[in-house]
Amino acid sequence: MFLRHNKTKLILLALVLLPSSLHATTTAKQTTILFAVNTPGSAPYLYYDVTTGKYQGVVVDFFNTIAQHKLTVSYLDSNRARSEQLVHTSAVDAFLSSPNWLEHPDDFIYSVPLMRHDSYMYKTSEFSEPFDATKLNGSSVCTRYGFVYPVLQPFFDMHENGLVRVNSSSHETMATMLTKGRCEFAIMSEQNARSIMFNEKFCSNTFYQSLNVINGVELVFVLRPELVDLQAVINEALTKFVNSGAREEALKRHSGDASFPKGKC
Repeated sequence: MFLRHNKTKLILLALVLLPSSLHATTTAKQTTILFAVNTPGSAPYLYYDVTTGKYQGVVVDFFNTIAQHKLTVSYLDSNRARSEQLVHTSAVDAFLSSPNWLEHPDDFIYSVPLMRHDSYMYKTSEFSEPFDATKLNGSSVCTRYGFVYPVLQPFFDMHENGLVRVNSSSHETMATMLTKGRCEFAIMSEQNARSIMFNEKFCSNTFYQSLNVINGVELVFVLRPELVDLQAVINEALTKFVNSGAREEALKRHSGDASFPKGKC
């Protein structure tokens, strides 16, 4: 009876420990990272290049530096809200975001920052003073569909005397809509704006940047909480990537180093 009772306890203990053991084995042996992308991506961070038929950007350049760890990355088309859900359910491993933009930030682990994401307002005429949403009742702002803008959201939520949000599928489309007068302002990061607005497609257009930063956050890799080993590898490599100057070189390669205002060609 004593032996049978202890044998039963050992079996129950094994069943309790089994899931964590499997997760540890999976993490240790993982060679492919499934990375969700806010389709079609966003230059210079991570974007689909129609010429090569592949994803390009600072994120791709970074992951190329950790090939010695025998890690490969497979990119999955998604959107910001769906990416969070996919990582939450372990359907994918990671995506690029800020904890400030997540619905459930405590459900994930994060890398050290890849870079700072400072958002500005852009328009086709010069700013005479810093952007102040309280003085622009009824003004329209081009935004990216599914993106969260914490500083502006209270003004978007106003039924009267607020701001009008005009959603678009990509940052390039936002810039196009701005030039056509479909919105008075467009909000995006300086890196996004440089990579798009200085493109020859907008050669005949002028763009001006707001005198003030609208919102600033740190961009990080959002990971499944059980991938602590991968987190450690990414953090070490990412620190080297930033400190060596490789990140700045990648930024210039994918967005250039032009400065605003952007005039006609």
